[in-house]
Amino acid sequence: MSAAWREHLHSDGDGRMRISKHGSMLTDAVLISDERHMDAHSDDRSPEQLCNTAGIPGIVGDAWAMADWHFGYGFPIGGVVATDVNAGELGGAISPGGVGFDINCGVRLCSLDVEISDIEPKSLVGALANQIPAGATSKGGVQLDETTMASVLSEGAKAAIDIGWGESEDLLAIESNGLLESMERNVGERAQKRGMKALGTLGSGNHFLELQVVDRIEKSGCSECIRLERRSSDRDDSHRVKRTRSSGM
Repeated sequence: MSAAWREHLHSDGDGRMRISKHGSMLTDAVLISDERHMDAHSDDRSPEQLCNTAGIPGIVGDAWAMADWHFGYGFPIGGVVATDVNAGELGGAISPGGVGFDINCGVRLCSLDVEISDIEPKSLVGALANQIPAGATSKGGVQLDETTMASVLSEGAKAAIDIGWGESEDLLAIESNGLLESMERNVGERAQKRGMKALGTLGSGNHFLELQVVDRIEKSGCSECIRLERRSSDRDDSHRVKRTRSSGM
């Protein structure tokens, strides 16, 4: 694949690289990166995908690639583009590929007020593995039936509270209280069946749960602690939803 974008690549300040508008691009493309990383980067496809997104009708401002950018589906993973819905006769583009296959993918960081010497890491990791199912199967996860799945789709996080998977206060810490408005919630049968197995697990792909230890305090007033971070989403379900909606456009 051509790497013509490299001819238009230059530094745009600390931790930022810019690809100037060229070819079919309507605006510049900016990547959170540096010259050393870009020179060593062996896969030219991701920046080329970003350049392609810079040609989307109605684009507003530059096309951006966040620090985790890598090769994706049309859009690079980590790509961010804004479009004006009133641009031109047809309006700005709405791209399912831009929304991504990881709908509602989230990250949570939990702090534990303990010292590393207070725990036995292997025992803790074993306990986490027993309590938190991974993968996209229902093994060790939450067993959902069709009725419960329908409630999850229509009520969002509130359904989880009603079932007993959380507390009402949790909704206050979630965007839009865990339920975004939409005109329809028509999710196909295949997507629902896949979601019934994946919900309640870490999922698959690059989802993870890891322990992190704070070994250096940059700002006074911060206490040393162990942090537990997870990244998860129902990728199977969102993948099917995205494919279904793309085929209907």
